Amino acid sequence: MFRTDTKMPPWLAWVLAILPFVLLAALYLWGADYLRYLAEHAADGQSTASPKLMPLVSEMLDGLRRVALEPDGQGEFRLWSDTVATVSRFATGMFFVSFGVIIGLYMGTFPIVNALLFRFFVFLDKVPPLLLLPVIFLAFGTDEFSKVMLVVIGVLPGVVIDAQMRTKEIRREQIQKAQTLGASEQEIAWTVIFPQILPKMLGTLRLNFKAAWIYVIAGEFIAASEGLGYRVFVVKRYVAMDIIIPYVIWATILVFALDLLFQWLESRYRWVGK
Repeated sequence: MFRTDTKMPPWLAWVLAILPFVLLAALYLWGADYLRYLAEHAADGQSTASPKLMPLVSEMLDGLRRVALEPDGQGEFRLWSDTVATVSRFATGMFFVSFGVIIGLYMGTFPIVNALLFRFFVFLDKVPPLLLLPVIFLAFGTDEFSKVMLVVIGVLPGVVIDAQMRTKEIRREQIQKAQTLGASEQEIAWTVIFPQILPKMLGTLRLNFKAAWIYVIAGEFIAASEGLGYRVFVVKRYVAMDIIIPYVIWATILVFALDLLFQWLESRYRWVGK
């Protein structure tokens, strides 16, 4: 079984992939049932273990129904309005982060740009973005711009440095051949180098989704009026785990779906780098 050349049928691979999820769900259900057992058999009806900490599936479905299908006092469906708010912040932040690919491309292609910006972005990459939260909110306010800035500050430097490294991996012979054929410097950057680093940079952006998602949620924890992070922060004071857990699962599904999309894009354009 434990060999480097082990071959297994597809059905077994699927079973093994699903097994950890099944075990996690079984462990959760056991824990939820055990908390209720402790609450029912506690002396004098008192128990330090609250069943609210681990709601049953039926309770979570009921909580999900309330936030997804029933309007609140303002007539909004909370889950969907929170999703739109969080995803828009995430998408806007990643849109600006994607310009880091261009910055890194120019740094890796032109030595003068590299000399000007490389150490600056290496320094920025070491700054803990979450420690800058108070500074960002004081400097830019608590509106949408500050949350987008948190994503940009946290993710952009790493993308720039990776794009610069990918660009420098391109063989010099290709650049010299393009110069021999009369290509301009901009043509070398955009028609010779950029198509080759694009698939790898899609992977870099994909690997930074989690970090960007964390920065958005952290910003919503501190200052927001809607969003997935804001809603979890609000309902936690009521120990509303029947809402918190569905929100966590839903946020995970969103990033997972986006990750699958970018994996497809990577496979779709993998030929470009060959």
